[in-house]
Amino acid sequence: MSNTLNERIKMARKHAGITQKELAERVGISQTAIHKLEGGGSQSSRKTIAIALTCGVDPIWLDTGRGEMALPGAASCLADTHGIGEGGIPHQSYPLIGRIPMVSWDELIKFQDPDMKNFRPEIISWIPVAPKASDRCFALNVADDSMEPEFVEGETIIIDPERESSHNKCLVAREGNNRPTFKQLILHGEQKYLKPLNSRYPLIEVKGVLQIFGILVCKYKEYPS
Repeated sequence: MSNTLNERIKMARKHAGITQKELAERVGISQTAIHKLEGGGSQSSRKTIAIALTCGVDPIWLDTGRGEMALPGAASCLADTHGIGEGGIPHQSYPLIGRIPMVSWDELIKFQDPDMKNFRPEIISWIPVAPKASDRCFALNVADDSMEPEFVEGETIIIDPERESSHNKCLVAREGNNRPTFKQLILHGEQKYLKPLNSRYPLIEVKGVLQIFGILVCKYKEYPS
């Protein structure tokens, strides 16, 4: 075991080549909190895993000092540059190992393009998770109790626009000009339905064009310290 947590956080940040301000913004805490962590003013943080993954280092190393610092395969996820990359392809504006953007339902309401590759929402905050998902996945808060008991109002769900929809998959979708909703897709022959898991809500028959924003890949819950 080597160094203190404070020293390891500073080493991790320098490994990523980012400032205290940038690290704070990506993790979702204040720059003052990062300054205190690096300076020894704070001896622990519930954001240790998020800091590690954002910096591309092993969370176990950051927390305990054991093992190697570098996280295999993480280097490509540290880029946060806005601009054009190799082959004229725009850089992603966020790394998907370690953090996923949280967006509001209003951003889905405004988005009318059927191609989710053009979805560039305003980001509320970052969610420190790393599911097996594409670099277009995003997070939402469950808006109501229609998917209880499995999904409670206010819980965070991770949605992937790149996943294929199929029978029984939970997804975020919108029929025509209706509001986007989080439901289970039911396919019966050529007919589609959106099913609430809460039996107090009725089954919704899809009669028009169904715009699918993405498929559920996981849910995330953070417990306050």
